[in-house]
Amino acid sequence: PFLYVRVEDFDGDLVYEHNAINTEFAPTSPNGESWLRLWSMTKSVTIAVILDLEEDGVLSRSDLLTDYIPEFGDLSVLSADADLAACDAGLQAPARPITIEDLLNHNDGFYYPFTGYACLDDAMKAARLPEAESSADLINRIAALTLHPDGVGEHVYGIGTTILGLVAERATGQSFDNIVEARLTGPLGISETLKYTLPDTVSTYPRVSGSDGTLRLAKDNELDIFGGPVPEFGADTNIFLGGEGLVGTTRAYATFLRMMGSMGELGGVRILDEATVRDWYAPKTQLDSAYGKNGFNIWVTSGEFDGLPDQKPGLLVGGGYEGTAFWIDIEAEYVGLIMSQVHSPVTGGVDEVSRIRGLIYEHILEPSTN
Repeated sequence: PFLYVRVEDFDGDLVYEHNAINTEFAPTSPNGESWLRLWSMTKSVTIAVILDLEEDGVLSRSDLLTDYIPEFGDLSVLSADADLAACDAGLQAPARPITIEDLLNHNDGFYYPFTGYACLDDAMKAARLPEAESSADLINRIAALTLHPDGVGEHVYGIGTTILGLVAERATGQSFDNIVEARLTGPLGISETLKYTLPDTVSTYPRVSGSDGTLRLAKDNELDIFGGPVPEFGADTNIFLGGEGLVGTTRAYATFLRMMGSMGELGGVRILDEATVRDWYAPKTQLDSAYGKNGFNIWVTSGEFDGLPDQKPGLLVGGGYEGTAFWIDIEAEYVGLIMSQVHSPVTGGVDEVSRIRGLIYEHILEPSTN
């Protein structure tokens, strides 16, 4: 439906900008002030807030999840050899308790409904998490789920970062949107343009799908990351999904990225210690991958890509559902975003994002040295 590309240097100066639209779905061209649904780009914001809370001694990554959410004390793990249609017949206790660090690493056993285990996927879809009426209701819906067979200690991408937001609420006694504003977006001056609710005068682009091979408006419940329902952004929103729930402008998110790339300080405002930021992107999981390593939900590229020219290694890369993507180049001091709103893309979205980023470096920023 549209493509918006924005590259800034660490001072916030615009280095490159590009947009293109299909007028059938995007009647106005996006720019740095256009509001977009950010989905899993929310995770990096949540993790930064959790690391800030740890710096202040409010919580520790070694704490147990049940220290804050005792409702999760009875979670079970699906046995790897269970009948895939009947979770109840193959349950076992977790090998060990879940820690906050497990949630930071997606080593917690939580998931999205694409596991291939029918009973897990069906239960997640039936839980309809974005429709929870409160944080307590959301906790109760999650507590009724069964953990992935890989269990605690193995990397399974899922809703762990959403649970981190609930941990922060329990640790501070505040709503997560207020925590994010007080600790991150407020000090950075972006609390009005990176948040969990849309301003009354703002609308976002329509939801578009390419799953049939051509672009069309998405059908109701077609976006399936939660099995159908999607996060709401109205003024009456009262659950704040720390893994998926932010909306905001590309320029505001670039400000957050510049702070992280500048080792936790921007414009004289320090959000995180340098050591904390370096730990954020230090390799934690997927250590045997030829394509990069994963920090706390931040991918550090090796420069290798299947079917694409090799690119600059050492970029910090992330993204989300519906075609949102970003990178941080600490060495050359750039942040970049490649943004759309479509699920599923007609062609491979990840490959296209990597291809665009590679072309930007080749023709505009600097050639790859890999």
